[in-house]
Amino acid sequence: MRVACAVAIKDLRSEWRAGELIFSLAQFALLGLLIANFAFDITPTDTPQIAPGLLWLVAAFAGLVTVGRSFGNERDQASLESMLLTPASRLGILAGKAAVAVIMLSVCEVVVVAGLAFFFQVPVGSGSLIAALFLANLGMAMVGTLFSALAAQIRSRELLLPILAFPLWIPLVVAGGRAVQVAMGGGGTFSWTPLALLLDFDILFTVAAALTARFVLDD
Repeated sequence: MRVACAVAIKDLRSEWRAGELIFSLAQFALLGLLIANFAFDITPTDTPQIAPGLLWLVAAFAGLVTVGRSFGNERDQASLESMLLTPASRLGILAGKAAVAVIMLSVCEVVVVAGLAFFFQVPVGSGSLIAALFLANLGMAMVGTLFSALAAQIRSRELLLPILAFPLWIPLVVAGGRAVQVAMGGGGTFSWTPLALLLDFDILFTVAAALTARFVLDD
């Protein structure tokens, strides 16, 4: 936990000083909402069905940018080798990177949810909405950070990372999309099943990352 906290604080401090990623994600989220607002003729009855799709579309691409920078920056700054030469736990390094990705994704989704409430007047104050987004962010960050570490040593990592990450994100998007749709009034009654599925996938991806972190980072 000390290693994970140290890595997360280092990355957050670096992002706070640079201010590149968070503002880029916020601009991307607002641009996506503006395009959807003016490009589609959306009626009030359509918003509960369309709003979750817009949310997950922005979240998926924002997550790809976020996890891509997890180890990409370390590689570009030639600090990855120095980090791996320390006796720090490989799982701790991976967990710290994933924690930063969760925070960045959450900030981006706050902007998206606020924009959905402003442009499309959908209800966004549900506890199930917050739970679904947090659980989905956790799974996306864990598996995405693992693949980011795997692709960091490759020159064409920007092309390889989507191919690796997107297929495993599909269950998270499907289950999270159903939970978000119900929370935004898209029909159906509340059920714990989507949230339970998200939790199951989070546990699966966390265990898989814990078992493979040492081999991925050492190689």
